Parts: sequence; structure tokens; C-alpha cells
Amino acid sequence: MTGEIAIGILGAAGISERAIVEPARELDGVRVVAVGARDPQRAREAADLLGVPESGDYAAVLANPDVDLVYIPLPSTVQAQWAVRALQAGKHVLCEKPLSANATTAAQIVDAADAAGRRAFVGFHYRLHGFSRRLLEVLRSGMLGAVRSVAFDFSIPHFVVQPGNIRLDADLGGGSFMDVGCYAVDLMRAAWGEPTVVSAEAVLSDGDPRVDLQTDAVLELPGGIPALVRSSFIGDDKGSMSLRVEGSVATLVATSVIVPQWGAELRVTAGDDVLESEKAVEGENSYARQLEHVVAALRSGEASELDASLGVGTMRVVDEVYRAAGLQPR
Repeated sequence: MTGEIAIGILGAAGISERAIVEPARELDGVRVVAVGARDPQRAREAADLLGVPESGDYAAVLANPDVDLVYIPLPSTVQAQWAVRALQAGKHVLCEKPLSANATTAAQIVDAADAAGRRAFVGFHYRLHGFSRRLLEVLRSGMLGAVRSVAFDFSIPHFVVQPGNIRLDADLGGGSFMDVGCYAVDLMRAAWGEPTVVSAEAVLSDGDPRVDLQTDAVLELPGGIPALVRSSFIGDDKGSMSLRVEGSVATLVATSVIVPQWGAELRVTAGDDVLESEKAVEGENSYARQLEHVVAALRSGEASELDASLGVGTMRVVDEVYRAAGLQPR
């Protein structure tokens, strides 16, 4: 794909500004041309706020001949429906994470992309940040020796996700493992391969008992390595986005893993010796890196670590965690 890439957005979600609109302003040959919403008036208001020229309902964005790539930050339970329609309309798609509500609907996106000869990506933006790339290098390098255990604690402070938030509505794909747990699954698959779900326990919402406020899952990585994952909406006042890996030679601790630009740090120690100490480069933005990457993949045709085909496997594990916790996949 050559020439200018024009982007359309489905939905008036606030994340669109930082994930797409602001990064697009910094990229040559990329512009956001349309915003769609169920309510065209709301779309017009969002477009005016973001400085985007065109607006309308979802169908209008898909029918716009100028749009090459559609960004879809909709609730995961409807994301596949609109991704498939966008692909059938001849557009490439970038879906916010998680790719879809479950592995079955995620696979429908991949099948539609293949049938249409278009690309589908999932927005695990953290993967493209320089800090995350270095983190994965260290995890794959053997620096830690034989990995003995892995522990993720992805806990959002308890005051952030309040009643009325869509993350507490199962019909809209709510739940802590859908929201932050999927990041842990994506990272462990990238670093070590496919995990097996051993068990899971969930703290359920009083408002919607289908929604997990917190899930503690036990998984097993290739080679029998135990991996513990906590996803939570009821963390302490500071929250946690941390990863700890114990190896036979050294221990790794990483912070702010999901959003590296929020002061992420990586430290590898062996007893009193510090083998590696890294901080995220100030000013680097994971969303900017993501859009750069997607645009480059569209122009080159090369495979991407954000390809939706890889995201289906992540949703398969998410589904298995929910079943192990006694819940149904979304």
C-alpha cells in the first residue's frame, strides 16, 4: 500500500484522541478523515472537538471512499460485527484490545480479513514501545537462567472503575480479565509461548455477577513453568502493573508494563548484583509507536506482531480463564 493513509473512527470513545488522532498529527502521509457514532450528532460533536472533517453514523464511515483504515474502539461484544463489516467494505481495521469478546468472534475477524484481502490488527499498543521491546529481549535472552516462576499483578486502583463504567457491564464485555488480564496473556505468549490454564478464582461484582472485579489465575507455561496472573479493579490506592520473573540465575521486576510511558522501570538482579536497569525513555508514547507500526505494516505488507490472527490465541486463553473461574466467556 502506497500513498496517503486515511483513517476513519467508529465510536466517540475518548481513547480515540490519544490512540489515533494525536499520533496521526505527527505522521507524514497519515490523516484522520471521519468519525462515526450511533448518533450522528454526537459524531459531529466529536469530529469538531478532534478537528476531523467528516462525520456520520458507522455506515457512513464504512462507505467513505477516502477511508483506508478503520479504528474500532467499541465494546468488545460488538467489535467483531463492525470489524467484519469494515473489512467487507474493503477497509483495513485496527481493533482496540481485546480483539473481540471471545475466541469465536475474534476468529470471525481473521476470516473476514482473509476473505477480503485486507489486514486486521489488535491494539496491544504497549508492545511497540521501546521499553517493552527491551523487556521482551531480556525475557527471551536467557539472562535469568532457567525460568522458575512468573507473576503478573495488573491491578487498577479501587477508585477508578466506578458504577456506570462499561467495564462493569458483561453485555459490553466487562470484567477485569477482559480489561487488563488480556495484556498479561498477550505478553506471556510473546515471551514464552502458549500457556495452559490450570485454575482461576474470581471476585464478582454485586451489580453484575457475570463480571469479575478481580481474577487470580494459575497458568502453566511451556516446560511446566507456573505463571500467576492477578487482574483487578479493586487494587490498593496506587495499583500495580508489575511483572516478576524468578530465574535460576537472576530475578526480573518490571513496573508499568501495560503503559510504559507512565514511568516504566526494568531491573534484573542476581543477589546484590544489578545485571540490568532500564527506564522508559521520557516522551516516548506507545500509541504513537503503534500507529507508526501499523502504517508501516500496511505499506510494506510484512507480518505484524499485532496481526489479529495472533490475537485469537490470546482470546482463547481468556475464555479458558473465565471457564476455570466458573464464568462464561463474553
